[in-house]
Amino acid sequence: MKFMIMVFGERADLHAKPPEWIERMVAFMVRLDDELARSGELVYSEVLEGGESATLVDRHGGIRRGSFNVSDAPLDRYWVVKVPAEARAIEIASSVAGVLEAAVEVRRCMEQSLRP
Repeated sequence: MKFMIMVFGERADLHAKPPEWIERMVAFMVRLDDELARSGELVYSEVLEGGESATLVDRHGGIRRGSFNVSDAPLDRYWVVKVPAEARAIEIASSVAGVLEAAVEVRRCMEQSLRP
């Protein structure tokens, strides 16, 4: 089973944290990526630029700068993991949520949509 684990946030909120918190968070993220890669669970992960650098393209070809998700924080980082059950994806997300002190979304990837 593949799951996407998503972190949403604003860069300004991150920069408002104390330097010690940021150092702990970054060290945790590096360890997490390494552990998931070693265990074979990591399919891939990405850290995205801030939502303000996003480009929204509408169905008529119109273009607007900024995130589509205007009411909440934009997607900031994600992992796609291949794990035996949802419980493991939730366990990973829980560790991330604990360090970030914020909610983390877990969503199953549709099996029938996978491409080689």
